[in-house]
Amino acid sequence: MANYSASPVPSQIVKTLFDNNWDTKEGILPKPSFIDVNEALDRRARADIRQADQIIIRVDTPAEEETPIGNWTYGNRIVRVLLEIYTNTNRQRLFDLQAEIRRICHAFRHTTPNYQRIQYKTFNELTQENINIWTGRVIIELVNSAVLLET
Repeated sequence: MANYSASPVPSQIVKTLFDNNWDTKEGILPKPSFIDVNEALDRRARADIRQADQIIIRVDTPAEEETPIGNWTYGNRIVRVLLEIYTNTNRQRLFDLQAEIRRICHAFRHTTPNYQRIQYKTFNELTQENINIWTGRVIIELVNSAVLLET
């Protein structure tokens, strides 16, 4: 009988990384609430931005990409994670939250459990019909390169 170990949940790994490493020393950028959501991407998660800025974390589509190398014994695996940022403070706060996410990804790029590195990929500011709510989407990737593929 083979040993079975549970696969890590990428959104939970990302949530823990940001929750543990958010820079609150200066008091300039308060720590937001991190919400790990397991709903489909077409459903909006409920966020109460009156209490604090919100960062909703979910696995993006495609959730996992596997690219075999050579004779298919080894391959590269990438898991995409989507962060939705919500704030009602101002547009500058949105960009400050995005910058802190990028800082954490770069500072801790090789310390993510079960993955060789975390990579900051993209940021898109979203325009809403709501007044005084600023939102954005950040895509990050959890990467394992040249790993043994299970057969």
